Amino acid sequence: MIWFFWSLGGVSLLITLGFLLLSIWHLRSLRRAGADRAGRGSLILALRGDQPRRAALFAALAAQEFFARRLIIAVESANDPALAQARALASILPIPLECVIAGEAEATAQKCANLAAAMALIDQHDDAVVVLDGDIRPQPYWLGCLVGPILDGRYDIVTGYRWLQPDSAGWMAQAIAWLDHGVALLPRLKGITVLWGGSTAYSVAALRQLDLRRLYARQLVDDLSAGLKARALRIRILTRRALLVPLPSAARGFSFYRRQFQYGWHYQPAAPAIALGVTTLHALGILMVLAASIGGHGLAQLCLAMILLLRIAALRCHIAVAEKIGAPMTGAEIWRQAVMALLPPVTVMILFLVILSSVAARRMRWRDIAYDIIGPEKLSVAWRRLFDDAGG
Repeated sequence: MIWFFWSLGGVSLLITLGFLLLSIWHLRSLRRAGADRAGRGSLILALRGDQPRRAALFAALAAQEFFARRLIIAVESANDPALAQARALASILPIPLECVIAGEAEATAQKCANLAAAMALIDQHDDAVVVLDGDIRPQPYWLGCLVGPILDGRYDIVTGYRWLQPDSAGWMAQAIAWLDHGVALLPRLKGITVLWGGSTAYSVAALRQLDLRRLYARQLVDDLSAGLKARALRIRILTRRALLVPLPSAARGFSFYRRQFQYGWHYQPAAPAIALGVTTLHALGILMVLAASIGGHGLAQLCLAMILLLRIAALRCHIAVAEKIGAPMTGAEIWRQAVMALLPPVTVMILFLVILSSVAARRMRWRDIAYDIIGPEKLSVAWRRLFDDAGG
């Protein structure tokens, strides 16, 4: 039995080493790239509610090196304050702003309904369509990097991934950022590519094949459902390693990460199941090594020291990645992330609890709307915050 526990400790060490090596590989292969060819494209942004940092997104869109044709804003209601806020910020943009009202969704997620309504405006003047989230802070090269492989005909869908920026946020947000940085630096293998709705570009031909307006009639989330259909249709998909998009994450804690795994259980159950198995082994191994170290076992202390050194090396890699993508960590963020690196039992147990608590969860929330998951492609709105006539 003692060899079983020592094996778990070895597994934890190997998992930590594996994540470090993958992070180094990602860092060394990061290459910024823009669009080599001219083209026209529309940006689509589904919004809900008034967000104080939305001006930063509009400013980032205005600073893009590759200009889009227009920005399409999709909201559920004319009373949604997001509509007035977007119109007030339109003067920042060097491109036209168009708005569409989707109406209140009942059988699908509101974001999906908003995106479907926006898709109705795509026409023959578009060469590419970019779907983005309202809380990202894209770098100046972001749009060209997204649409370039589509405009030159190499791919039909291009996607990226988020880079959480917790800055001086609370400890739970710091732990989630540490965990998600590791996920962000994992390789995206062909055949299991997952689209990220925060930044995904489509060719118009791909949109016709996907028929997202029909697909989004009954979906819990936009990106995973589109990705599954794209793979089934063998549409060419590219995940660009350079497209790690800054996303302020002060409010992204336990519930945020649990929701990501809820989506996974609903659409791709094998992925969270594997994550749960690996995390369980990792957590048991870390706890065994820690307990033996406290008990004065020299080999366990050496193993723990190696795990901590590897995690500090991973943090150094995270810092370098952030620098390379133009989103350098602040001093407060670095030292808080260093604390996370030195607390492997805490971060690993948080991940274990996040995944475990998502297994049977049947309610989730987007903005101020909660949904009950009834079955595959079947959900109902449990409650929503309504907007009054003044838009509040």
